[in-house]
Amino acid sequence: MRRILTLAFILGVFISFNSALAQSGDGPLWVSGEVASIFEDQDGAIFSLKLASGENYNISVTNELLEDIKVGDYVTVEISKGWAELIEKGDAKTGATPKPEKKKTGPQWVAGELVAINEGQEDSLLSIKLSNDKIFNVSASNDKISGIDIGDYITVKILKGWAQSITKK
Repeated sequence: MRRILTLAFILGVFISFNSALAQSGDGPLWVSGEVASIFEDQDGAIFSLKLASGENYNISVTNELLEDIKVGDYVTVEISKGWAELIEKGDAKTGATPKPEKKKTGPQWVAGELVAINEGQEDSLLSIKLSNDKIFNVSASNDKISGIDIGDYITVKILKGWAQSITKK
């Protein structure tokens, strides 16, 4: 009984923390990493992702979304209002998202092969394979991704972390 109460308390703390964190932004949050642990009970679950930076990130989720997920899987998760809305399993570990060359002001461009689209209700996460085989992730509104498909070579204009335009070659 003591163990159940402790787990319920921890679950409550993580849910509160993740709700506050996820509600601080306007759109969904996308997080990728290796599943480090899973804590389930009848009301839901919390799983912990080990990010490329080595930090752990805890996410609240319904039991149904965790059906095919196990510790050690590499996943990308869409988080909205503190809860996982979508979990995409990856075949292999992707490296940390490389940062575009820093400029003091103005847009930046990233070019490469589109390898994944994790589509949300209003925004999506694009994964672009760069020439050095690293994966670069960038958020884009869904109206900007019409007409592009996985496998296309694209150039993305990025301003303040969001795709401003996407050009297909």
